[in-house]
Amino acid sequence: MKHTKFDPTLLPSVTMVPPSNMESILKKGKSKRAAAKKASSVELSRDQQELVDIRKTLGLRHQDFAIMLNIGLPRLSSYTYGRTAKVPEEIMATARQLLAENADVSKQIRDKFARPMSEILTEWAKKLGTRTDTELASLLGVVSMTVSRWKKNGTRPDLSALNRYDHIVDLIANNAKVRR
Repeated sequence: MKHTKFDPTLLPSVTMVPPSNMESILKKGKSKRAAAKKASSVELSRDQQELVDIRKTLGLRHQDFAIMLNIGLPRLSSYTYGRTAKVPEEIMATARQLLAENADVSKQIRDKFARPMSEILTEWAKKLGTRTDTELASLLGVVSMTVSRWKKNGTRPDLSALNRYDHIVDLIANNAKVRR
């Protein structure tokens, strides 16, 4: 097989010319992004905002709040992101009842975990008798990188997850005591 040498002079010449309407193209791109941002920040009705506030006060994830309201997650999202015009009164009544019955417990949970994540992890590691992030992560059911980020106070789980992990730590620690 004969190899031929590449000759760039055989290529057609191409001259790049910027479009004359470049400014209008850029402006359209900016206006589309601005419109998308405006659409994502829909103003919520009084009931929708109250529903969002109740969820935050209770320290619940959307999934958990939807379950407690006995509705699907997409339906809850449609209320809390303003995609549905009105929240049914029975949903609001259930949410208000949940708040009335659980506000004190939620405050206690918030207060319990209102400290740096590194302190919480140190406490959990001591209870479990773990020496490494990998051991602690394994017992909590997360990866060691997650524990590392938590230790640096860079991120932290939401309140419902913190409470769940705390229960796991207590169960494992109590189970270990029973076996001794």
